[in-house]
Amino acid sequence: MRILLTGATGFIGAQILTALIDKYGVESVVVLSSKDVANVNCVIYKSTQTFETGKDLFDDITHLIHAGAFIPKESLDSNDLEACYSNIAYTKNLLSHKFKALTRIVNISTIDVYATTADKLSENSIISPISLYGSSKLYCEDMVKSFSSINENSYINLRIGHVYGPGEEKYKKVLPIAIKNILNDKPVELWGDGSDLRSFIYIDDVIASIINALTLSEKNLDINVVSGKPVSILELLDALVSVSYRPVKIRRKESNHVKRDLVFDNSFLLRTILKQETNLKHGLKVEYDYMKSKYENNI
Repeated sequence: MRILLTGATGFIGAQILTALIDKYGVESVVVLSSKDVANVNCVIYKSTQTFETGKDLFDDITHLIHAGAFIPKESLDSNDLEACYSNIAYTKNLLSHKFKALTRIVNISTIDVYATTADKLSENSIISPISLYGSSKLYCEDMVKSFSSINENSYINLRIGHVYGPGEEKYKKVLPIAIKNILNDKPVELWGDGSDLRSFIYIDDVIASIINALTLSEKNLDINVVSGKPVSILELLDALVSVSYRPVKIRRKESNHVKRDLVFDNSFLLRTILKQETNLKHGLKVEYDYMKSKYENNI
């Protein structure tokens, strides 16, 4: 097996790289990146829209994990025209190369391809992105499917949900913001009544799913990599406070946002590429301890 990985410096991609090296050895992995990645065979490009890597460079690649993409760091970024288009341009350019030995593409997509709905989401739910980001990732899914059909290799599109765990502090998300407030002895802010339901999946479960997708006997599938155990934002913050073992106040703030629950049926995920979910409190404790060790001395 010879694996090409894009996006190896991101929150998820960096941990995919570690897992690949642990399982298959560093000699089996090639990284395609805009900047050098130490201690691994790394091909560097200057632009996702114009990179040239040579005709024969990927001739021995058997598996491609495409994790490289623009991901909004906050909600306002989800309709950034240029950034979202870069996802399409990057995937088009990547798939323009000859992969003579390629047998499978594992494409990292997003749950943002689904329509807003009050129903429990599954792989059979209505596809209708509500943002340019979701639309760009859906178009990338379709490009991967078309490429695989033409070139007779298989694909797995993994639609990643709300991921938490060490490393997510790069994004302006509820958990890293709350943890930083706790470490600074500040109240944790709760917007609205906190009743919105979310389905948080631990980073280790995401990585395990991606690695297992490489060798899944079934092929040409869309799989939601999500939790099947929804939790309200208020319950999430209460659980975080409990694992911190600190006296923390939750400060409620008014919000006029439209309530939207994101609840999933993840039975297909558990049947195919993930044996079981990580317990939420265990995952929160690991993330809290990680951020405490990383940031407390700099407060």
